[in-house]
Amino acid sequence: MENRKTSTSLRIGISVSMIIMMLGLALFLNAFTTYEITNQMKILSDLNMPVGQGITRAYVIQQMQQNSFEDAITYQKLDSQKNYELSKIQFESYNNEWNYEVKKIKNLADTFPNYDLDNDTARDLGIMSTNLNEIESTHLQYTQKASQIFDAYDNGQTNDLTPIVTAVKAQQNQISLKTILLDDEVQKLTDSLNAGVEESKQKSFTLQMIIITSTGIMSLALGYFLNLINKDLVQEVIKKTRSLQKANRKLERMNVLKDDFINIASHELKSPLHPIYGFVELARNGDIGSEEALAGISKQARQLEEVANRILDVSRIDNGILHLSYEKFSLSDLLIEITSSYRFNLDEKIKIETALEKGIDIEADRVRIGQVIRNLLNNALKFTEKGNIKVIMQYNMQKNFVEVTISDNGHGIHPDILPNLFNKFITKGPKAESWNGNGLGLYLSREIINVHGGHIFAYNNKDVGATFKFTIPIMKHLNAKELHQKMMN
Repeated sequence: MENRKTSTSLRIGISVSMIIMMLGLALFLNAFTTYEITNQMKILSDLNMPVGQGITRAYVIQQMQQNSFEDAITYQKLDSQKNYELSKIQFESYNNEWNYEVKKIKNLADTFPNYDLDNDTARDLGIMSTNLNEIESTHLQYTQKASQIFDAYDNGQTNDLTPIVTAVKAQQNQISLKTILLDDEVQKLTDSLNAGVEESKQKSFTLQMIIITSTGIMSLALGYFLNLINKDLVQEVIKKTRSLQKANRKLERMNVLKDDFINIASHELKSPLHPIYGFVELARNGDIGSEEALAGISKQARQLEEVANRILDVSRIDNGILHLSYEKFSLSDLLIEITSSYRFNLDEKIKIETALEKGIDIEADRVRIGQVIRNLLNNALKFTEKGNIKVIMQYNMQKNFVEVTISDNGHGIHPDILPNLFNKFITKGPKAESWNGNGLGLYLSREIINVHGGHIFAYNNKDVGATFKFTIPIMKHLNAKELHQKMMN
């Protein structure tokens, strides 16, 4: 009997050890395949999708730059110097924006090698990087030739420019075609990654089925009870593993958001607090009345609320969680509504004039577009002591974009900050003094317009003041191919 117990215990021990070994192998294979799938999905979500969106945006900007070049050539032939200069400015602005987008794409592409890539994905990545470098080189030659044409026009040399203009247009078409082909390469890379995910899932499923079947057969030898315990234990381990992985990803995300929020908040929330303390001290010392102190505190509290809202918007934008609520609405009606509300409390020395093309609805986030318009109007009013602020809206159905222009006759934009005007915390005035503001409004405006697939820029007027312009699609686009077909039709 003792020997039988010992033999039974030995068999149970061996069986349990084999089951544990099989379970360990199953967990190892599950963790390994989960890592492969997670790595490939992370490439898709963190890198491949932003690269595709960046290529689409670069294509849009290049098409706008092409339109600006053709407009400049046309205006030069028509001897319209003002429109010619404006088209040149737009061409240079689009060029800077294109270079900025391509730089972001290359930075994203440079991070791909940090991931564990298979041979097919690495090959597709190499082809994509090579094509991107060719597009960048062609675009550089394109801008150089365009600059030669502009220099020749500016120096009055208008003869024998037809070959160069023809070469520039040929390079424009070449860039467009290569960009569309690059978009195809990104799609191929996406398909390759998706195929790898499906293959890893299938291998994981097959191996786990084999292991589970073997474990089940061995577990039957130990009896129904041990089999139930084993199943419950395996399910609990898998459940806890997935729960911990999910919690870890959530904590990492929250940690990044916390750091960004603290950095911005510590920079921005100090300014409104100091005046509040000042009003409290003045009221306590009897230097001002309580009503005056409360009015001052209330004003600063509203500014503090505005800063907090903008900080939250900046945090959403920087972390890629700013979501748009698209709807169809009349942009001209929105402009009329906003400008009318501003006229109620407007200084008598300042007038807001509007020239709006009506009869068209756009597809965009009405609240966010309204936020951009208010930011630009506030900026114009801030630096206009007297005169007119002009708000103009035009649209082009064939090219599928609407353009809003807001001009003032204030101090203009300081040359030192014009290249960085739409960055965060830009608050330097025309005489090196600080503007009243938190330096976030124009940054938010640029990012909102970019998310819509549009473009925003600014320049100083020839006489006085400055002009801000932004364009957004009338109907939103999904990718570069569809946009190209829309423009060709």
